[in-house]
Amino acid sequence: MPTSPRHFKDEIQDLLDNRLDAPMRAEVERHLESCSECRREFEALRWTKLFAAKQFAAKKAPLELRQNISRALKADGGSPTTITPPRGFQTPKLKPILVWAAALVALGILALILFPKQRSLPEVVARDFRKYQNQKLTLEVNTPDVKQMEAFFAAHGLPFKPHVYDLSSKNYRLVGGRVQYLRGQPTEWVVYRGPNNQVLLCQMYLGTVSELPAGAMERENRGKKFHVYQVKGTTMVFWQDHKVICVLISDMPFENVVQLAFAKAI
Repeated sequence: MPTSPRHFKDEIQDLLDNRLDAPMRAEVERHLESCSECRREFEALRWTKLFAAKQFAAKKAPLELRQNISRALKADGGSPTTITPPRGFQTPKLKPILVWAAALVALGILALILFPKQRSLPEVVARDFRKYQNQKLTLEVNTPDVKQMEAFFAAHGLPFKPHVYDLSSKNYRLVGGRVQYLRGQPTEWVVYRGPNNQVLLCQMYLGTVSELPAGAMERENRGKKFHVYQVKGTTMVFWQDHKVICVLISDMPFENVVQLAFAKAI
């Protein structure tokens, strides 16, 4: 079974610290070009490193203070003595506090970058649907041919036997599809268009309905359970098909999506 794409963690820090040999450095740099998750972590760590270097860099004491210390040591033969600061010189007592406060703010920003609020699975599915609607997510194959679409998925190593439904009897024609990653695993992602150019998306991935979050509206049809979610006007209907989860997604009226899911599951 194919494994999820490898993400680099320790190697990213080693890259920033220039501790990688040439082959590994080239591999990590190639990965950063294609992986937004690792690239985001790399940029966050680089920013933090630069911030820390700037804030905690050693600074020379004022020239007048250094001269007074030198004179005092010479006068006492190098023994420790109480040194009176020059007139007008004030010890910056609050500066360490401000530095630490700035460091804490930086760590807070880093946490938000590296550990953003985790979206629920339905929220991720709905987000990808909207990205397609807004033309920010494109299809890898454009075809009305079900067999050609299945051959494409078979050639791209999905961890289950691909199956593309023919919904032409429901007046929904196949447009095409892509391999879309969902929380690190590849999924079958197929787009249909129906009456009035309405978009209907079908996504299939290896999993179980027990992994779905609470809050679903449960429907049943012919002994099969369906789990329905709505996120910002997008309706998603999940159901189990052997080892695969199927989900039908659209922004058409709620009941239309549910009835299409019932028909598709049969």
